[in-house]
Amino acid sequence: MNIIFFTYALIATAITFGLIVATLFAQRTARAEPPCNGYIKQIAMILSQQTNTNCRIRARSARNRIALAEAIHTVVSHTYGSDTEPLRDVVECNNLDRFLLRRIRLTRGAQRAHLLMLMSTLPLHRISMQQISRYSHSTDVDIRISTLILKLAANPTQAIHTIEGLEYALSPFDIARIMALLRRGVLHIAYEPLLTSNNRNLCMLGLAIVRTFGIEIAEKRLHHIIASEKRQAIVCEAIYTLASLGRPLHHMGIRQRMEDMSPNERHRLCRHLSVEGYSLHAVKNLFTKNESLYAETLINSYKRALAHNTTR
Repeated sequence: MNIIFFTYALIATAITFGLIVATLFAQRTARAEPPCNGYIKQIAMILSQQTNTNCRIRARSARNRIALAEAIHTVVSHTYGSDTEPLRDVVECNNLDRFLLRRIRLTRGAQRAHLLMLMSTLPLHRISMQQISRYSHSTDVDIRISTLILKLAANPTQAIHTIEGLEYALSPFDIARIMALLRRGVLHIAYEPLLTSNNRNLCMLGLAIVRTFGIEIAEKRLHHIIASEKRQAIVCEAIYTLASLGRPLHHMGIRQRMEDMSPNERHRLCRHLSVEGYSLHAVKNLFTKNESLYAETLINSYKRALAHNTTR
């Protein structure tokens, strides 16, 4: 009997000790987490004008300032056309711009790129381009593009000039990050001058704008690019843009430029057209027999997947 009582007592003690340890760990974890969620709620209320813009948000420690910058980035980067001007008091009261600039100088690599990205969503007017231009020539690709995004966000009226002056070719990921600024309403760029530009980066950006926003009236300009452009990368991008718009590709000029593509490029385009919903008949008019067989396999697989999903 004593053994049973001792066993139960031992189990109860172990359970109690485990609960105490779990509680202490949970409290420690809660303290270790930055108050980002609380800041997000406050920032959302400020942007929705549910509260005044007097600086009620105070981030007194370095950890809290980083959390505040993260919260601003989260809210601003997930909203469209939001006016960040009400956040100016929050930034200035907490010296977020000076704090981030100082941390950027002291960090390297991915952390520096991340801090630059956070700065790009802050309402900044007192920042000098000289303070960030030093990072524009970094050998680290992430730092370089994050610096570009920050420069575009801080001085949107000079966006065309800034992009035109780049000494490197923007990657698709770089252009996607610039497109995020357009969606947020930070940049206002007309696509027509970009499509007629001799600058590779500007032309690629123009094609991305047409493709992203589905600007079908640009079809004639796309055909002109395909017929006259000498740079194969831009020709391919224009063809992909036409395909994304769902336009026919059987024109002789397009078929001639497709013949200049490498086998891998044609293979990727064939897969893209299958995904975009082009019929097998349309694909057969553009590709060889072997390429068409590959497309037929893809198209049939999509049909099977669609039939499977609709019968569930």
